[in-house]
Amino acid sequence: MENALTKFNNKVDAVVASNDGTAGGIIQALMDQKLAGKVPVSGQDADLAACQRIVEGTQAMTVYKPIKLIAAESAKAAVALAKGQKVKTNKTIDNGKLKNVPFLALEPISVNAKNMYDVVIKDGWKTLEDVYRNVPKNKWPAQK
Repeated sequence: MENALTKFNNKVDAVVASNDGTAGGIIQALMDQKLAGKVPVSGQDADLAACQRIVEGTQAMTVYKPIKLIAAESAKAAVALAKGQKVKTNKTIDNGKLKNVPFLALEPISVNAKNMYDVVIKDGWKTLEDVYRNVPKNKWPAQK
């Protein structure tokens, strides 16, 4: 990111990072140029540091994959397979070798500062206290 900022004279409109760890490094490079919070940065995985950066205003969003739903659907699939039953699927994909491979697609959720509480905290993935630790309490969301 430092090289990109140098090459483009700090003129970067946004950054799509492959995950939240990478987003953290990008944001550090942006901080060094006083651009953190001015250049939107996305990540994925809803890790704690990313959730904190989002509510603090230095990361724009992350992608959350609801672990409880993933675990429940995986368990259902495992039980069905163990019983020799068909596994529930809802989409197919051409993987380049086998045509129309069936799979169960679960919707990831875009998380930003406005929906952090309703998505990540209410789901139990992270706690309010951990996510908002560096934010003044008067700016914490009302618990619903």
